[in-house]
Amino acid sequence: MLRKAKFHRSMALEGDARHLIAGVWTSMGVVVGLLAAQATGWWWLDPVLAIAVALNVAREGFSLVRRSSDGLMDFALEPDVTQKIQAVLDDFAHPTTIRFDHVSTRRAGQRRFVDLHMHMPPSWTLQRAAAVRTSVEQALMSAVPG
Repeated sequence: MLRKAKFHRSMALEGDARHLIAGVWTSMGVVVGLLAAQATGWWWLDPVLAIAVALNVAREGFSLVRRSSDGLMDFALEPDVTQKIQAVLDDFAHPTTIRFDHVSTRRAGQRRFVDLHMHMPPSWTLQRAAAVRTSVEQALMSAVPG
């Protein structure tokens, strides 16, 4: 579930997965605490493990709240994604015909955005320029999902 959450960049899936993991740790902590306390006679061990489990649940909860609020904010794309974008643009760039500048990226939630200026020769028809622009857009969408 965590792998799918990362692949789809889904906070809902990640929240569900972390909730399940916290439930497993909680159950294991209770069982281990009771068995350890009973086996050793150290009755203080059970509440200590319960506190450790509670701290883990609180940590996971804080992490999810922080990441969820980050999902509402705009951030620049990750460096590896930016490199993929630059590689696509480099494939289309040509010193005398096509160049790109003012490339900026951002992500908001699951969506990724690229804004750029694409310069083409003034002698090109709008149809030719639009065809190249469409090719660039399709190549970017293929290289960078979302």
